[in-house]
Amino acid sequence: MPASDYCPATLQQVQASVTGFFQEVGCELLAYGADHATVGLSLTAQHLNNASTLHGGVMATLMDVAMGLCGTWEADPAQRRVAITLSMSLNFSAPARVGSHVRAVARCRSSGNKVFMAGCDLLDQDDRLIAFGEGVFKRGALRTELPV
Repeated sequence: MPASDYCPATLQQVQASVTGFFQEVGCELLAYGADHATVGLSLTAQHLNNASTLHGGVMATLMDVAMGLCGTWEADPAQRRVAITLSMSLNFSAPARVGSHVRAVARCRSSGNKVFMAGCDLLDQDDRLIAFGEGVFKRGALRTELPV
C-alpha cells in the first residue's frame, strides 16, 4: 500500500471531510497522496448481500471513493476539490465475507485540467483480488465552496 503524503492528523481531517455514504458504510481513509488513495473497510453483516458475501454496491462505493480521491489530492487539504464520477467500470472476481478487511487501492492513470482517469484494485487482508475497475472523473468545486 502506498504511504500517505499527509501526517496522520491531516489524513483524519480529510477522512472526516468525505461525507455521505462513505461515513454511513464505515469506510476508513488509509493512505492519500498525489495520484493515489487507499480506502479500507472491515466487513460486518450490514455489508453483505443475500449470499452472505460483500455486496457489489459496497464494493462499488469503496472503489468509487478511492478513485475519486486519487485525482483530487492537494498539499493543502482545504484546497481539495470534489470528484464527480463520469463513468465507472467494475469487475468482481472473488467473494469476501464477514470479518474480512478489504481495501480499495486507487491510482490516477492520466490527468488533464478538469478530467482524470483512475484504476483501482479491491484487495482483502491476504492481498487476494476481490474486484478491479477503472473510472473517469471530473474535478468539481473546492470543498470549501460547498454548502454545509
